[in-house]
Amino acid sequence: MRELYRTHVARVHRHVARILGANDGDVEDVVQQVFLAALDGAARFDGRSAVSTWLLGIATRRAVDQLRSRGRRDRWRKMGEMIGLSGGSRGPDEAHAMRSEAELALEVLKPDVKLVFVLCEVEGYTLAEVSEMTGTAVSTLHARLQAARAKLDAHTGTMGEGGNHE
Repeated sequence: MRELYRTHVARVHRHVARILGANDGDVEDVVQQVFLAALDGAARFDGRSAVSTWLLGIATRRAVDQLRSRGRRDRWRKMGEMIGLSGGSRGPDEAHAMRSEAELALEVLKPDVKLVFVLCEVEGYTLAEVSEMTGTAVSTLHARLQAARAKLDAHTGTMGEGGNHE
């Protein structure tokens, strides 16, 4: 394993840095995850590809997982800010608490209203895309989205503080 690490760490590091960004603080963590995953999966490596190809495949999946995880955190942060739960930059514990607060705030919404809000404001879909997914008219979805925003503003006591929702 030491030899595998010494031989391939520079290439794996460059690969992960290209995906995440050269100055990304998570590059080292992802590189470490790659070699831990390689150690765990070494018995399943069947030699159909070069070891470097196998490692770069693991590195790609781990880096993309990191990006997805970051995207989910950012969506919840933005949603929390939108409904008035923002309090500036937060550490991991505060971010988790804000996500929990945001999830609780969403519980005041009826399921059909909550669905439109989450798909548009958290997941980033357009009303036309949500219409296609749900088979609901865009005008109905727009009304539900406006209702969700109003209900969340009232629930969080932030009438007008969440910014312009249009």
